[in-house]
Amino acid sequence: MNIKDQLKSLTIRKTMNTVEINKSIMELNYRKEKLQREVDDIQAQIHFLANIRETQRMTDDERSGQSLFDEMFGG
Repeated sequence: MNIKDQLKSLTIRKTMNTVEINKSIMELNYRKEKLQREVDDIQAQIHFLANIRETQRMTDDERSGQSLFDEMFGG
C-alpha cells in the first residue's frame, strides 16, 4: 500500500473536527514509531554483520600474512 492509499485509509476529510484530527495524528505517530523501531532493528543487524565481516577479514588477513611469512622464511 503506498502512502496516498495509507493516508486515505485514515479518513482524512476537510470537515474533520479536532478530536478526529488528533486521533489521525496519533495513529500516524504510532505507525511512524513502529517503522522507526523496524529501521533501528535493521540497522543493528547491518552493524552486526559488518562487524562479523571485519572480524573475518582480519582473520583472513592474519592467515594470509602468516602463510606468506611461512612461505618466505620456511616457517
